[in-house]
Amino acid sequence: MTSVGIASYGLHLPASTQSAAAIARRFHIPVGVVREKQGLERKHVSPPSLMPSTMGLRAARSALDRAREAGIDRKDIGLVIYVGSQWKDYHIWLMSTFLQDRLGIPDCFAFDLSAMCAGVVFGLSTAKKFLVADPDLRSVLLVGASKESYIVSPTDPSSRWMDNFADAGVAVVVARDLDRNVILGSDFLSDGSLSLVPIEVGGGARHPVYPAYARAGRVFTENLLPPATFRRRMDAVSLPNFARVISRSVARSALTPDDIRMVFLNHMKPSFHRSILEAVGIPEERSYYLSRYGHSQSADQILGIDRATAEGRLTEGPVVLAAAGSGYVWGSTVVRWG
Repeated sequence: MTSVGIASYGLHLPASTQSAAAIARRFHIPVGVVREKQGLERKHVSPPSLMPSTMGLRAARSALDRAREAGIDRKDIGLVIYVGSQWKDYHIWLMSTFLQDRLGIPDCFAFDLSAMCAGVVFGLSTAKKFLVADPDLRSVLLVGASKESYIVSPTDPSSRWMDNFADAGVAVVVARDLDRNVILGSDFLSDGSLSLVPIEVGGGARHPVYPAYARAGRVFTENLLPPATFRRRMDAVSLPNFARVISRSVARSALTPDDIRMVFLNHMKPSFHRSILEAVGIPEERSYYLSRYGHSQSADQILGIDRATAEGRLTEGPVVLAAAGSGYVWGSTVVRWG
């Protein structure tokens, strides 16, 4: 069977950060809650002029430069997939084709994949499937970006729980016939009963112009499900859905939880992070928690790998990349790192 692996990755983190104290002031939450219950010491926030496309381009250029070490040149990229936030520079816009042009990769095709905060997890599996199915395709570039710190309203109690949203760019080069960082099994699940949380109302066909957004001077996400309904449904499904996709992806990789070297999840409150690990039988010390980075949408898992490697906590072995995305989707992909 054709082996498919991660040849390289790139990250772009804005230089400016917000501390837990600054987040607490902005969102009218006690700083102790931000640090302890939300597990957030700081997060990276981009300046207003820095666009998602620019963060994605910077990450992609870094990944392409590093891919040369694996013998992969820019001309070897046959597919570009945008896997980041749907709050992009423009509405009704393919970020992928823009990236293709700016990166100077004319002889390929491109599309946007929308899996919200699970973009990279879905993207790795999608890239593998394309590479296995098409013998003429040698490598795929995944690019994501998030500027979602800008679309969470500090005055909306139904959505300000997303105060951990941070900004970043991420890119991954995936290649065929690569015997390192091999992509193994994946599993995915969705629940449409949560499709209206959270969304951006203004700009769509139902509300092409939304006066409240114009008055605010910027757009914010909203929850169209009653808060109690949302909490009740999430409490019922999120933990078992995380446990299912992780357990099935591990089993599909012919592994057991004891074989897993580390788990990389989206940033979430510490108690839920621990509950997921307990549910799948993996000790907390074999995970990486992004307390100093927050939730950078689909960049979280690659950021976790980068930090764990830099800190000497990850060298090689099977790792789980798992995520949930609003709408709601859950996904998990196993990679034999090293």
